[in-house]
Amino acid sequence: MRVFVGTWLFLVACGPSLHRQRLGVETRPGEIAIDQAAIERSGAGNAWEIIKRAAPQFSFTESRGHPVRMWRRGRSSLLLNESPLLFIDDVRTPDFRNLELIPARTIHHIRILTGIEGTTYYGTGAEGGVILVYTKTGQES
Repeated sequence: MRVFVGTWLFLVACGPSLHRQRLGVETRPGEIAIDQAAIERSGAGNAWEIIKRAAPQFSFTESRGHPVRMWRRGRSSLLLNESPLLFIDDVRTPDFRNLELIPARTIHHIRILTGIEGTTYYGTGAEGGVILVYTKTGQES
């Protein structure tokens, strides 16, 4: 019984960080950072696929393979917005379908902030988190 409890505690404490290391993602508390090397290793074709593979804190809905909705996992609220804010090259984008239009090869990096980090930097509308996508063309300007 003691071995099982010890093993279970180890998996709970280290599970998410091991998952992120396997994806090649470096993190700070409250943030997932996805660089070009991790994007190439993922084999994803567009930004939507990258985020689906690297962001375990979100749930996704698709219709016929196309993005429809994304929301934060866990307890839901009638009052709070559960969808993350999306910024592409620092421009607020309300529609997640735009992620499907960005080829993976054109992405410089992606940062995903949790709800706590999101509200710290982007205000109370970011309680569902924040997704920041930076393309290679956006980095050149």
